[in-house]
Amino acid sequence: MPPPKLGLALWGTEPAERLAAHARLAEELGFDSVWVIDSQLLCREVYTTLAVIATATTKIQFGPGVTQPVTRHASVTASAMATLQEISGGRAMLGMGLGFSSLGTIGIKPARIAVMERHIAEVRALLTGEPVAFENNVTGRMSWLLGPVPTPIHIGASGPKLTQAAGRIADGAIMLQGVDPAFVARAVAQVREGAGGRPVEMSCWTPVGLHADRDAALAQVRPRAAAAIKNANPDAFEGAERDFIRRLRAEYDTADHARARSPHSAAVPDSLIARYAVAGTPGEFRGQLEQLLAQPGLDRVILNPQVAGPGALPVDELLRGLARDVLPHVGFTPWH
Repeated sequence: MPPPKLGLALWGTEPAERLAAHARLAEELGFDSVWVIDSQLLCREVYTTLAVIATATTKIQFGPGVTQPVTRHASVTASAMATLQEISGGRAMLGMGLGFSSLGTIGIKPARIAVMERHIAEVRALLTGEPVAFENNVTGRMSWLLGPVPTPIHIGASGPKLTQAAGRIADGAIMLQGVDPAFVARAVAQVREGAGGRPVEMSCWTPVGLHADRDAALAQVRPRAAAAIKNANPDAFEGAERDFIRRLRAEYDTADHARARSPHSAAVPDSLIARYAVAGTPGEFRGQLEQLLAQPGLDRVILNPQVAGPGALPVDELLRGLARDVLPHVGFTPWH
């Protein structure tokens, strides 16, 4: 079995050309994919950004990480993905979820799984050139397609029902459920249960912090770890961890989701960071990443660094630090 691949999450808090430069560097280092967050009030427009990345790279795969079926009509999603495939020579992937900050910042609740499933079915049909029945008895198809446009679809999942649905519906599952071996094993089992023997690519969405000073590395990763922990079920934890998760879920401000510093992230316990992130000195980072890459069932680890801002390590510096101090020591095989 081939070793897991590495992906990179990018936040549109930087200009698109800057993000494209990060994608080029990730490509040079042998990462297989970049995933751009879709959150219109916190980040630059995702499909426009992905188009810039498509034209700035030649090998790396890319896609929204993740979009949702509420603000994006299926016809819009399908047309955007088909255009990206045309621009890139077929390197685009579609990451889909129920919606978090992209909906929370405009006062809309996440979509239901059934709504997302229908959206995906419609997108797939449109990408093959088939007609789709839309609202108000209107049927339409993408008349400009020259032929079917194969596009892998990955579902971002943090809860058990959605994780099982990812196995049932999608080509891949992006598991935002921590890096603790027990958490990863549970998520892999849920995907496999939903898949029923069908092959599904499994990725672990992983907040990361890297610094020569351990405390600085933990400070880097706290906001991203908090975003992952916010989706956890507090009843699955005990003591101070359970109390913190309950408080975090009640106090989390979605408007702060893409900030390098936020009130809800300052109090994240180190014990939870260890269960939800890979962070520390280069030596500590190596050991944690090596353990994660060895997790049975994982096909990809997507590194999610802190967004640009005060206290954040610039993404290009993080990538160069990984290339110098981490990747050569964990058996990483560049993907090309």
